[in-house]
Amino acid sequence: MKKDLVLGGLVLLSLWLISGIQAVKRFQDVRFHGKQSNDQGHHSQIRGWSPDRNTWDEQLYPAWKAGDARWENCWRGGKVEALLTSDSPALIGSNITFAVTLRFPRCQKENDDGDIVYDRKCRNDSFSYQDQYVYNWTKWVDDCNEGNCTFINKFPDGRPFPPHPDWRRRNFVYIFQTLDQFYSLTGRSSAVLSINTTNITAGTQMMEVSVYRRDHRRHYPVAKASAMYIVTEQIPLYVNISQKNDRNSSDKIFIKDSPITFDVKLHDPSHYLAKAAVSFNWTFGDGSGSFVSNNPLSSHTYTLLGNFSLNLTVKAAIPGPCKPVTPTTFIPTTYTSSTTTAPVTSNSTGNSTDLPFTETAFVTTEGSNVTTAPTTETTTHIQTTPAAGCFIDRYGYYKANIRIVDGIVEVNIVEMTNVSPSEAQKSSIDFVVACQGSIPTDACTIISDSTCTIPQNEVCDEVVTTDECLVTLRRAFTGPGTYCVNITLGDDASLALASTLVSVSEGE
Repeated sequence: MKKDLVLGGLVLLSLWLISGIQAVKRFQDVRFHGKQSNDQGHHSQIRGWSPDRNTWDEQLYPAWKAGDARWENCWRGGKVEALLTSDSPALIGSNITFAVTLRFPRCQKENDDGDIVYDRKCRNDSFSYQDQYVYNWTKWVDDCNEGNCTFINKFPDGRPFPPHPDWRRRNFVYIFQTLDQFYSLTGRSSAVLSINTTNITAGTQMMEVSVYRRDHRRHYPVAKASAMYIVTEQIPLYVNISQKNDRNSSDKIFIKDSPITFDVKLHDPSHYLAKAAVSFNWTFGDGSGSFVSNNPLSSHTYTLLGNFSLNLTVKAAIPGPCKPVTPTTFIPTTYTSSTTTAPVTSNSTGNSTDLPFTETAFVTTEGSNVTTAPTTETTTHIQTTPAAGCFIDRYGYYKANIRIVDGIVEVNIVEMTNVSPSEAQKSSIDFVVACQGSIPTDACTIISDSTCTIPQNEVCDEVVTTDECLVTLRRAFTGPGTYCVNITLGDDASLALASTLVSVSEGE
């Protein structure tokens, strides 16, 4: 009987301990979405971050789930919104930066002291302010020196706030969570956080942030936000394609016999590729072969009509630490004469290694001194340590299908003829315009002041199709003076412009 009582007590004690452990709130329990990652515990540690299995002090930092009614009354005058953004996508090894900005209710703003006040400029007759402050932290920190305060200066896991010269104005606490890890900091109405992506798995990830406002004895939640970010093994890039006289670059239709400009933009906000050797390898799909350049800006002229597939491969050789190199074992050989060769190395790490030419050291052993036999040398190769640096190779890819058509490549005003005022109420001029390339379908004329900056009149007409590009346009002028005339001829794919200055005299 006594034994049964002891066993029963142990069972009750075990249940109490288990329930006590389960009752402890952890960072992973206060995630914005209320659930943990499916592969918790398998992520590499982000430098400076802590695992979300750490305990969370709910007495100091109340944790409310999304949809909790207390969110409606956690801030005076309305609800605070948190806007979380990042400069994603980020290449593995680079830094990705997250920015949080708090948006306060109408007529509220943060002043220079870090207090939240009512904006007097926002005031109207139907709204009166009983107090200048929405939240005034200054009055309860004026007589407080950091580290000797009546209020608590620590994060949810118990770590103290780091010292900061601007600590009096940093009245918000930001807790970031991603990949089953967290990072906490204090700040004002906005905060910025950068992390290195070396240990982050490539793919789409989620970043969450919880924002608390500081108070005497506890800190109150005011907003939560989340945002997706992307870490990639390929260099993020986009290509801006442009061409003179092209009517719409977004339709991927360009003009024959006119240079097309390709401007490659690498997305590298943290300047991770600043010291990398970057090359651009183009194939334009017209049989012209490949074109390799170190310049992100290049051009190409298509001399044939049709559809073409262009491809770009960007390679970046990024300086990085050299991993251990597995040396190649050489079998001693016998030579009748000595030579000097460059060594060959075998690299099992995947790094690319630049090896300069290195002389081979020789260990020589003389053979037996027999007059009837030639002297032989037995040589053993001893590999020296390579002196050059190592690189991490990253690649980026771009592909586009474009169409090459005939277009208007040049426009010239070949003749101007005055029209007698008796034939029209206003002074008019006939412009004869010639062009090269395809036949235009429309013509637009913009008449401006003599500086070509202030438009006065714009007229557009359809052009009657002919066998040659020769168009006559009659344009009227309001009175004597000097005018800037821009004439544009266009078809579905192209636009071409010609300009001239016209002097209109009284009676001419």
